[in-house]
Amino acid sequence: MRLRRYDRDTMTCALKCLRCLNVFLEERDSYTSIDFFECPNCHRRYARRKGGNLTYRWLHPISLPLYTILFVRNPVARTNEITEMQFPPDQFSIDRLRHMVEEIDLELESPTQQVREILDNPQSEAECREFLRAFSLCLKSRWQ
Repeated sequence: MRLRRYDRDTMTCALKCLRCLNVFLEERDSYTSIDFFECPNCHRRYARRKGGNLTYRWLHPISLPLYTILFVRNPVARTNEITEMQFPPDQFSIDRLRHMVEEIDLELESPTQQVREILDNPQSEAECREFLRAFSLCLKSRWQ
């Protein structure tokens, strides 16, 4: 059974997909501090902490590189090291890495959210985006 979060006044879903724009999200799980959603069109998964903004859910391709820098100071300077250590070519298929790059590049070109809020990164939004840009370039260099 698919559940939806409805606006009590309009009886329509209160949240729309950040990419599909006009597609209402379906609620998947709801807990005391966080709700989870999925877009029935593109199948992107989202999370929203109580009182917070809608963001991609953990394990979205953007969340993975952001996780690797949770405890790293000046991550942009260490992009190559982090990429090679955390995303070695022998452990990630080229298709998975390409998908990760596509999602990162899409978010950088057409921002939908504060990416630092996905995992509550201590870095600023600008630092997170700069790292994602460098990370994407680093991965692209593997197959160019």
